[in-house]
Amino acid sequence: MQEQEMRPVREEGVTIGEVFRMVFKHIWAVLIASVLFAAVLTIFIGFVVNPINREYSMEFYFSYPASGTFKYPDGSDFSYYEFISYESLNSAKASDERFGSIDIDTMLREDDISVTPVYEETEEGERRTGNYIIAVDGEYFSSRETAQAFIRAITQVALDGVLEKTQSIGYSIDEEVFQDATFEDRLTLLREGRESILGAYDGWISEYRAGYAVGGKTLSAYRAEAAVACGDSILNSLQEELELRGYVTLEERDVTIAKLQRERVINEDKIAALRELLESLPTTEPDNDVQKMIADLEVRNIQIDSEIASLTDENIASFDARVNEQYQQLQKAAENVNAVAVALYEQESTVYFSSYRAAVTGDISLIIVAVGGFIVAFFIAAVVVCSVETKRARKRGQLEAAGTPEAQISSAAGNEGQAASEEAAEGQAAGEEQPEEHEENE
Repeated sequence: MQEQEMRPVREEGVTIGEVFRMVFKHIWAVLIASVLFAAVLTIFIGFVVNPINREYSMEFYFSYPASGTFKYPDGSDFSYYEFISYESLNSAKASDERFGSIDIDTMLREDDISVTPVYEETEEGERRTGNYIIAVDGEYFSSRETAQAFIRAITQVALDGVLEKTQSIGYSIDEEVFQDATFEDRLTLLREGRESILGAYDGWISEYRAGYAVGGKTLSAYRAEAAVACGDSILNSLQEELELRGYVTLEERDVTIAKLQRERVINEDKIAALRELLESLPTTEPDNDVQKMIADLEVRNIQIDSEIASLTDENIASFDARVNEQYQQLQKAAENVNAVAVALYEQESTVYFSSYRAAVTGDISLIIVAVGGFIVAFFIAAVVVCSVETKRARKRGQLEAAGTPEAQISSAAGNEGQAASEEAAEGQAAGEEQPEEHEENE
């Protein structure tokens, strides 16, 4: 009893070997807890956290004739922000039933979608390449496929907008405006229309080539037809005749004749006054300036007489018919260039994506989550096991030191076990000695 009281209580820390023995003792419980924790954490990250932080993006090249000028077919400025305008996004949403749950209002209000142009470095500085990147948060989509389909729908809406603007291109001259104009203005309209049509062909030829075929005919052939249909030489001839004859429309003829007649009378009065002035001057000093003024007025009167004589119904109708013929030719050329524009834009307008699938960013790797979760859970479970086992060991030590009945029973049981172990060891030793004695007797 005195020896038990004199024995110190062990309060030392736990060794590494004891830690491994305690963990190994409960290894299956530790492993199961670690696997379950890792699985739950992986599911939570994969189905809750990742969809919130995920972002889908796709880079594409938006191409149509003259897209390098960043102008629409109708001449208006191209703005890449129109890709993600409210109207464009709603049109994309309506194009597929898979997009029915997308909240466009929230998407725009929270800036959850963006479009960014791609630039390249040149000697002159940064230059826009025509490539764009659309990025959208993943919380609006159930899968990657749905997100990339929505981005493709956005670009298709933009492409349809370009083709719609192509339909509104107009090279023709409004008939009412043309008929209400004077002959001078009509010729000006015809000349401007001709230059506009040929300029369109020249632009397409410079971007592609003269032999580029649209609708079974080359661009150079279309241009040649337009140049012949409303020839520059014909317009020049009409302009010269107009300046010489002074043609006006039938509605303006009477007013014009009266105006010319008044001008002629004024010119005659001026001529008479100048002649009186000339006669009053000494004959030895003739005034050449006065003589020139008289000559100019006489030439003008002759021209006035010619213009008045030309302003007959027959002459005006003939000139009007020839001008209208050029107008009809130009209208046909305008219809042709409109048709060529529509076919060319439908043929050459497209969207090129840099990859088929959308890029995904913001995701946490589930493999890392699973491995990290398992390691953390294993460590926590090991700590818990060691803590519990250590507390039990300390409690047993305290009971032994206090000499309680429980400790005595535990100690007796320990002594009996130790005695049994010693007897077993002695029996084993005796068994080993008997064969040796037998060998010696032999």
